Amino acid sequence: MRTRTVIESDFLSGDVVVFVDAAKPDHLMTVHKAQENSVLLDGNRSFALNHLIRPASVAELGAGKRLEEGV
Repeated sequence: MRTRTVIESDFLSGDVVVFVDAAKPDHLMTVHKAQENSVLLDGNRSFALNHLIRPASVAELGAGKRLEEGV
């Protein structure tokens, strides 16, 4: 009998995220598929490890891009 493994991730499909590194692009990205330690972004066109991204803040959602910390 095969058992199904549940993969736990920090993110869910549909989450809006930004890169944490200011050297990376500052646009908002949407999680397409969450994997254990990574995500597929923007309809499977991009990939990121979980520790390189974070959820977009309310201010960032309004601005449409990553803002500097503390903004």
